[in-house]
Amino acid sequence: MPTMTGPRDVAIDRVFGLGPVRGREAERRILVALATPGSGPVAPGTLVVDPERAQRCIDELGQIVKDLRKTALPQLRRAALSAPSEDAVSVNMARNAAEMTRRADAYVAAWANQIEATQQALREQLEAYVQAEQANRAERA
Repeated sequence: MPTMTGPRDVAIDRVFGLGPVRGREAERRILVALATPGSGPVAPGTLVVDPERAQRCIDELGQIVKDLRKTALPQLRRAALSAPSEDAVSVNMARNAAEMTRRADAYVAAWANQIEATQQALREQLEAYVQAEQANRAERA
């Protein structure tokens, strides 16, 4: 079975990803792809960002981080499982549960940090977009 980085069983058409296509079918697919809105190069000024929706997305990411830090992380840090007995299996189970909890805490904390980084990057992109829009309006006026 091929892996993501291993060799593939069949040739892959780099444009359509549907395998090799020849003749009229290839021409038809190319024409359809070119006629489809959004394919090919995008002319300047054709993409529009809704600043209000973008800001709502940024705010929602902030709420997700707040919820993770306020609810999920404290619950993970309070979680404790003691061995029900002193036998080796019970002690090992409690030790493994503690390790899994520690790893989950680290994962959720890293996830929250990544969401914050994404939020900050989106905020910076939105600010740059708004500045570019204002500059374009000033040029047109």
